[in-house]
Amino acid sequence: MKKILPYLYIVIGVFIIVGTINSVLQEKSSYRVLLNFHTENKLIFLVVRALFASWFLFDGIKKLRNKE
Repeated sequence: MKKILPYLYIVIGVFIIVGTINSVLQEKSSYRVLLNFHTENKLIFLVVRALFASWFLFDGIKKLRNKE
């Protein structure tokens, strides 16, 4: 499982980024940030989702570098 985990983190981060871009391109009145938290502000939505995705991406890359 330790061999797969870094790649899984990177894939999750990429899916979050793709989903965020897809949601931003569709004009909505409310955006779901995380779980049951909603916002009407597109900038807050982008910042929170970018932080969340970057956490997964950086952790996955860090685990890949430590594995080698």
